[in-house]
Amino acid sequence: MQREKSSLEEKVMEGIYGKKEIKKEERNLFLGEYLERVICYLTYEQVIEKGTYPEILEALRHPEAKKLIIDRDVKLSAANDYIKLASKNGLLFKRIDSPDFKGDVALVVVSDHAVDIKKREVLTRAESLQARGISDKIIENVGAKLCHDCYRQLEEKAPAELINYSKLSLVDRLLGTECICKDY
Repeated sequence: MQREKSSLEEKVMEGIYGKKEIKKEERNLFLGEYLERVICYLTYEQVIEKGTYPEILEALRHPEAKKLIIDRDVKLSAANDYIKLASKNGLLFKRIDSPDFKGDVALVVVSDHAVDIKKREVLTRAESLQARGISDKIIENVGAKLCHDCYRQLEEKAPAELINYSKLSLVDRLLGTECICKDY
């Protein structure tokens, strides 16, 4: 039978081992934040992908968003676009690391209090665009210049992704640049 500790014993234990942490495992998964404060997050693979995730831009614009946190293991060059977006939207930004962090979360947009968010996880770009019927050639070539038809397909099915692509201009065509949909 286990007896309850007196308040003196608890104070002594706290002095030796430090304060008890609430939901420590959860905080270690989300870069030191409680899940109920997380608006949206990305994994390492998603952060280092070319282009930016429109879901993060949306999360940065969320009225409750206060901070962007990025794991220090992520190269600054990979996180730079997200940092600029956070700054542009008036959010604080910090890089953080801890040997206690677990899992593959590399970027979180958080509030300073609990928020009612149904879906915090972001699908990979490929999964999201495939589900919307976007061609694999467009998905595989983030940052590409697209012909009118490909650009329109993206505009109709995934308009938020337009930030990661551009339209072929007349100058591009005159210089011989072709859309990725053309077979070589």
